[in-house]
Amino acid sequence: MRTSKQRRRRLPNWGVPLVYVAVTLVVGMVFVRVEHRLFPNLVSTISAASAMAMCSSIASGMIALTGIVFSLAFVMVQFSATAYSPRLVLWVARDPVVSHSLGVFTSTFLYSLLLLAWVDRDAAGKVPFISAWMVFFLLLASVGMFIALIERLGMLQVNRMLIFTCNQGRQAIEDLYPAAESAVAAETAGPEGLPVTQTLTHV
Repeated sequence: MRTSKQRRRRLPNWGVPLVYVAVTLVVGMVFVRVEHRLFPNLVSTISAASAMAMCSSIASGMIALTGIVFSLAFVMVQFSATAYSPRLVLWVARDPVVSHSLGVFTSTFLYSLLLLAWVDRDAAGKVPFISAWMVFFLLLASVGMFIALIERLGMLQVNRMLIFTCNQGRQAIEDLYPAAESAVAAETAGPEGLPVTQTLTHV
């Protein structure tokens, strides 16, 4: 019952990237305005032309990387479905890393585009300092999620899939049946503290 409730409460695969997109749009449209009004002198030393070139490169490269990586990932999952059981492939395809990596890639792309609107605002030649560093940190997060995604897709190899299936089966057995120590302790425990339900009289 506990596992079924957890599965019901979990977001679908498309819901996680949608949350990333919504948060990025809100932060990108609100935080940059707040930074521009409250900290007008907190600017980066990078020139406006360099910042615009970097944001444009990150945005265009990230959307191209997202399309290529996930196209190859879906092809690998499709080919692996013919070699393994579809249930085994779904374990890998529904991994949270896949959804979160798509969300991080999309967030990096969107925030880079939103920052472009505030670089050289009103022809002032200024680059927001905090937002520029946020794009850099999002780029590092995208690299980390890319490595994690490649690691998850590597589970489709035969030896790693067998180890993964063994671990899942062992976990299911442990959840279904109690441990041997607890069963032996329950059998060897005395009747002290138990209520009296029957009285045996013998001659």
